Amino acid sequence: MLAFVKKKAGFGGELLKWLEPSIQNPNEVLIEVKACGICGSDVHFYEWPEEMEAQLSKAITFPRVLGHEVAGILREVGSQAKDFKVGDQVVCETWGGCGLCYYCRLGRFNHCLYQKRIGQKADGGMAKYVVVPSLSLYKIPENLSFNEGAVVEPLGVALHAFERCHFKAGDDMVIIGPGPIGLLGAMIAQAMGVGKLFVLGLDVDADRLQVASSLGAKSLDITRDDYQGIILGATEGKGVDLVLDVSGGKDSIPIALKLIKQGGEILEVGIGPVFPFDYVELVRKEAILIGSYRRLPSTWMRAINLIASKKVDVRPVMTHLLPLEKTREGFETLRQRKGLKVILNP
Repeated sequence: MLAFVKKKAGFGGELLKWLEPSIQNPNEVLIEVKACGICGSDVHFYEWPEEMEAQLSKAITFPRVLGHEVAGILREVGSQAKDFKVGDQVVCETWGGCGLCYYCRLGRFNHCLYQKRIGQKADGGMAKYVVVPSLSLYKIPENLSFNEGAVVEPLGVALHAFERCHFKAGDDMVIIGPGPIGLLGAMIAQAMGVGKLFVLGLDVDADRLQVASSLGAKSLDITRDDYQGIILGATEGKGVDLVLDVSGGKDSIPIALKLIKQGGEILEVGIGPVFPFDYVELVRKEAILIGSYRRLPSTWMRAINLIASKKVDVRPVMTHLLPLEKTREGFETLRQRKGLKVILNP
């Protein structure tokens, strides 16, 4: 089969002929991949920026088939995967946890001590087939397309962030970063009854900011607009209740601290280079800084329901649908910030 493989540290990846995977354990399943999204973390692996080398080197082993935003059809089911059958349409977690370690027993599968993570420590979904444990699987209804299914994982990242904070209907909010997760966060915020919603981006994010505007947000270019004056003016000088940062930029927390009200919350989802910030403002405002990492099983179920019930329409972020043979084109499109969610159809 063809697969998009990261063979070693450094820039790039290769489309190669790869051995088809097979089930090795009775709890595993074989998925025929119908759609696989390219995530921002995949782009990090592809680019391999020098300032992130230490993080990336810990996160992946080589050679590795990339991709973890997978939707497809079950073609083989292990004897212990009792809740699934051949022909089921599914999406899969990056790796559902071992189920036995300390954090799994607490129900915090996103912190499993023994996760392999497809596309990082086990081969991923940028290929015709992928093998995962059945604990990673979630069935999707027939009215949810495979391409929409490939967006369940990033929608779940945004949804889990809301699970981590104290957001309430009517609260004012800023989202830093108009990429797919930021825009999915805007969709969730609108569905939950957000008050005033602002989305911040850079001059190179003009197209993405237009999408944010179409979702009902006030879009602001921080390189051009007086974003602080506009947001404080719109909130009578108080600031917003919540800032969701999905950018991971080195200025994101300092920007957030300028924009939240006293006692406000900053939700940090973005992962990027390590950077310092002035924590004194955090203390003076009695602000709450919250990290949010991946998802929980319940998040997956709600994310599927949001899409299937049409409460959240993820189609505006699905800007590029490409065959597996054009995977490199998909990565280069995202590197140039010309699209939002690139979905590969093997």
